[in-house]
Amino acid sequence: MHYFSEKPTSAHRERLIEDILRGKKLVFKTDSGVFSPKKVDKGTKVLVEALELERGDRVLDVGCGYGVIGISVCDEVDSVVMTDINRRAVKLARENIKLNNLEDRDIEVFQGDLYEKVRDRKFTKIISNPPIKAGKDVIHRIVREGKELLEEGGSIWLVVQRKHGAKSLAKYMEEVFGNVRTVTVKGGYRVLTSKKED
Repeated sequence: MHYFSEKPTSAHRERLIEDILRGKKLVFKTDSGVFSPKKVDKGTKVLVEALELERGDRVLDVGCGYGVIGISVCDEVDSVVMTDINRRAVKLARENIKLNNLEDRDIEVFQGDLYEKVRDRKFTKIISNPPIKAGKDVIHRIVREGKELLEEGGSIWLVVQRKHGAKSLAKYMEEVFGNVRTVTVKGGYRVLTSKKED
């Protein structure tokens, strides 16, 4: 079973991990059957550190896993919504909000396939470390369908390893949005962003 399955069947192996993200010390409860259970994934860290955020941002973290991206930015923005197909990951993300004392923030977690539960909303930033192993179709859906949920001037932010098709993803983002910018190239990863313009 993959971490992008709805119901992982692997035996539970819960653990606590710590990391410093955007200058904050955070703790995450993880488990087997979710993405990167032993440590915060390198690509996620590169993406989180590269993000350009504004106070009024309404952020959507797609494929949130146990909540690293949403939790690490939630005190810098107006609101955060996190979604994941994996029920175990969603449960952990909710627990990690409490573990980091963020219950008073405007932060929500939904279980569903990509944008399934949030199609009636608009965001200023959509952020994702996309599940490369789920295949190109899923990643293209994140880009294509994400555009519909962005406000004018909003942007989508993705991280991808160079060897896993960063160039072709950048090309696709350019096709969909009419623009793409490489924000960071670090440790074999690229952070790409496209802006929704008229």
